[in-house]
Amino acid sequence: MPDADIAAHNLVLWSDPGSNSVMGGLPVQWTAGALTVKGQKYAAATNYPSLIYPNPSNGKKHIVLNSGFTFREFDNLNNARQIAKLPDRAVIDVTTPANGRYPGKVAAAGFFDEKWQ
Repeated sequence: MPDADIAAHNLVLWSDPGSNSVMGGLPVQWTAGALTVKGQKYAAATNYPSLIYPNPSNGKKHIVLNSGFTFREFDNLNNARQIAKLPDRAVIDVTTPANGRYPGKVAAAGFFDEKWQ
């Protein structure tokens, strides 16, 4: 992806830093062995982050990481249920299978403050 596109657009990124070099500068440390979010460590083999954060190359644009609709099949019954179910950041533990309500076990979740801290 050209640097100009990275800097000028909102981005939705998938995968992990080992296969997606655009993920640098986000508030997570993610290696093959560990995922660290807000100082808490999780096993990288069984957890993944899902978040939205300002693009480090252009603070007026955002990066969405490993996410999409956060409502699941249960919420397709009517529009009133089709609201965001996860906050700004979450860690999903995939050792618990996804079901009609959750993508797996939500191991941690929270909001960033006004300064994205």
